[in-house]
Amino acid sequence: MGRRRKEEEHENHERWLVSYADFITLLFAFFTTLYAISTVDAQKMGQMVYSMKQSFDPGMFESGGSSIMPGGGGEGSTPSAEVISKINMQAGLELREAILTRSGVSGSVLSGKKDLNKLKRSIESLLGSDKDKSAVHVTVDPRGLTLSLGEGGFFDSGSEILKPEGRILLDTLATTLISVDNMIRIEGHTDTDPINNEKFASNMELSAARATKIHSYLVEKFGFRPELLSTAGYGEYRPVAPNDTAEGKARNRRVDIVVLDPKVTGSEPRSILDAAGNSAKAE
Repeated sequence: MGRRRKEEEHENHERWLVSYADFITLLFAFFTTLYAISTVDAQKMGQMVYSMKQSFDPGMFESGGSSIMPGGGGEGSTPSAEVISKINMQAGLELREAILTRSGVSGSVLSGKKDLNKLKRSIESLLGSDKDKSAVHVTVDPRGLTLSLGEGGFFDSGSEILKPEGRILLDTLATTLISVDNMIRIEGHTDTDPINNEKFASNMELSAARATKIHSYLVEKFGFRPELLSTAGYGEYRPVAPNDTAEGKARNRRVDIVVLDPKVTGSEPRSILDAAGNSAKAE
């Protein structure tokens, strides 16, 4: 009579590791996708939008079938920077309308300390973390309301390119400023340390480039009205702190977004035509 061995089955107590590993892999894929979505290349996006418009708009093609590319170029060429900028501006205008519609707030001009302090409190409430508060200083003075964007939170040293975290913070500020119809000046500043790279010959150029970068960002992404914005680069010549300490230099490396009180700008004509009209009325 044959003997049958009864092998006891060994119970595996570590099977949960398989499910856990699958779960971790899915989480990794999920957050990788979120990161990829949050870092969209604006130029490539503009090219994609342009291509879609080209595909669905018959007016963009000649009778012979070749595309009419604004700014030159034939079949297979990419849109120029000017075309991409116009596409981005149109998208910004649509985003502006969507934000204003959702918030139920129309454009308004703020005047006086009371209105500006109310806007100041609204902005400070959005700067929840200590890190954000250290990157953006909000003050009210006779000129209006000033948002001082520190270099550390928005730019790398010697660069005018906005950091990803700086873009996120600027997006938060823009959604609050978008309903304001005051004149806005964007002013770049640096410390006294001389610039030392091949892109900028002086601190003046760097400060102007940073101010221009933020100007373009607000206009193209959020549809800010260009006629209400102006930019200036002051280099190291308008410090807010002594440049003899590291802390003072850090405070001076900034871009100021100044929401001007109408009392400051009301006497200044917005264009030559306005000046001519005012002169004619005076006569």
